[in-house]
Amino acid sequence: MKKQDRLPGLSALKLCGLLALVCLVGAGPGWCQTPGSPPESSQPFINSIRIFGNATVRSKVLFNEMVTSRPLPFRWRTPPKLNPDDFNDDLERLKALYRRHGFYHTKIDADVQESQGQVDIRIHIHEGPWIRISSVAVSVVGPERPGPLKTQVKENPLVRGERFTEKKFEGFKKEILNYLLDHGYPKARVEGEVLLDAAANTAQVFVQVWPGPRCTFGEITVRGWQDTPEALIRRNLRVKKGELFSLEKIIASQERLYELDLFRSILVDPEEVPEEETKIPLTVEVGEKKKRSLRIGAGYGSWDEFRARAILRYRNFAGGGRILEMSTKYSRLDNRFEGMFLNPMIFGYDLDLVITTGLLRRYYPSFSDKAFYSRALLEREFPGQIKGYVGHGLEFARPFNVSDAALQLLRETRPGKLYEANMVLWGLSRNTIDNPAEPQKGGQVFFLGEWAPALISPKLQFVQSNLEVRQYHNLGPKNVVLAGRIKFGVMPPIQDTDQIPIYRRYFTGGPTSMRAYRNYYLGPRDEAGNPLGGESIFISNLEVRFPLYEDFRGVAFFDAGNVFYKVKDTDLGQIKYGAGFGLRYQTPIGPIGVEFAWPLNPINRERDKYQIVFNIGQTF
Repeated sequence: MKKQDRLPGLSALKLCGLLALVCLVGAGPGWCQTPGSPPESSQPFINSIRIFGNATVRSKVLFNEMVTSRPLPFRWRTPPKLNPDDFNDDLERLKALYRRHGFYHTKIDADVQESQGQVDIRIHIHEGPWIRISSVAVSVVGPERPGPLKTQVKENPLVRGERFTEKKFEGFKKEILNYLLDHGYPKARVEGEVLLDAAANTAQVFVQVWPGPRCTFGEITVRGWQDTPEALIRRNLRVKKGELFSLEKIIASQERLYELDLFRSILVDPEEVPEEETKIPLTVEVGEKKKRSLRIGAGYGSWDEFRARAILRYRNFAGGGRILEMSTKYSRLDNRFEGMFLNPMIFGYDLDLVITTGLLRRYYPSFSDKAFYSRALLEREFPGQIKGYVGHGLEFARPFNVSDAALQLLRETRPGKLYEANMVLWGLSRNTIDNPAEPQKGGQVFFLGEWAPALISPKLQFVQSNLEVRQYHNLGPKNVVLAGRIKFGVMPPIQDTDQIPIYRRYFTGGPTSMRAYRNYYLGPRDEAGNPLGGESIFISNLEVRFPLYEDFRGVAFFDAGNVFYKVKDTDLGQIKYGAGFGLRYQTPIGPIGVEFAWPLNPINRERDKYQIVFNIGQTF
């Protein structure tokens, strides 16, 4: 029979004394073996440290495990000194690191060459064979039976025949515990042990689960609110009395309350109850934000150049969780002043009133316009993270600076004319992304519509429908994300309107849609090359976002889309394509980056050769 060592729990895996075939670090230079360190003044400077033989564990991971510092590649700083005791401890740390990665026979030798007060260090690693997972057994202790846990967890990193690591072992236990906490077992406990056969290089994994009783949510107590209505807080909780206990719903409740922008601190805390109690009370403790805040920001983009924005927000305006916000924006492409008023739970119903009013001035390649707009919406949330709204919109707009060539084709557009539109508005949306600043998984769906019939809009009639779908998938290896977007919109004129005026037409091209083409230049154009916009639009974007180094990320993308003169002219055979790559740096306010894009079937081969895009934030 082969010799076996039983290691109870993860901590025992770190006890190399229990393994029969663990090799000691090879002998380095003589002074490395001497107890104690020489005085710092006599310690040599480190000229270089190099690692050889590490086929499985990256050098960056190994260097991060060491206390001994590497000299910087650019010698603008004094190189570090070598402390023999720290370096010997580093070699032991590297052995322990390899054990955590499933290598229990690793040999590490250090070659230290000293010359003229400097040392060059060469660390040679012979990894040896790794420990293979031979079996995984999960047992449930107690009367409660949650089911076959090994197959119910989202990810099972312990696969028979693959390499055993402590990270996989702990991750498997954590997945089981999270599953139980999200399915009614807040008192669950998960422990494990590993039976290693160092001679055969195999590991038998045993996991024991104590689920405890299945529990539900009990009474929910709300504390700390002052001006915010308690009913508004309770409405945004994702937990309800009597429902099955779920840690995931508790976390979702905290996130949803933070989205209200009314609270600086939120704690949804399950209370301690006796072991036999199956109803878990919750305490929701909130701390309200300051009533007023002012945010000022500035930036630069390749399409709108310098831009600045200021936002003044009043929280709990006149109490009741109401929000009043005034904002202004300046850039080369548009100037805007806007006011927004939010009244949640109007008249005590589960409806929110949102009123938005603003002044707008835009500068497009083929026209400019001034506009006043106002929207009043009634919003409501539905199950399944769906939000819908209906409302009314009013718009006054005056286009100008329209070229004569464009006016010959857009006969319904008259520069200087004041256009008026009264609209019925509706919309549905669903948002399941995990992080608004940098989505890793989930998706967004928007279906929005505007209807301006002659009954309420005698001067301009149209129907507009827009559908946009965004999806994000984390591909797993090294945090690689596949992101995609499809947008389709139509806006045909109806009744007494024969043609949509230029200020209302679709335009595309530029950093937020088709990066390989000039801003707003895609689609039909007049004889002078000025874009005319269209009554329908199609855009599709595909990106692969991947890490490079620390906070730097790379992106490779492919864009497709176009604008069509009339809805009946929509032809996917006329789609324009572009591709490129970019570099982004993650900041607390979002990624800052530069992208290089090339048109694959350019509008003008002499002028449209490539585009360089500087931007803040994700494209979508």
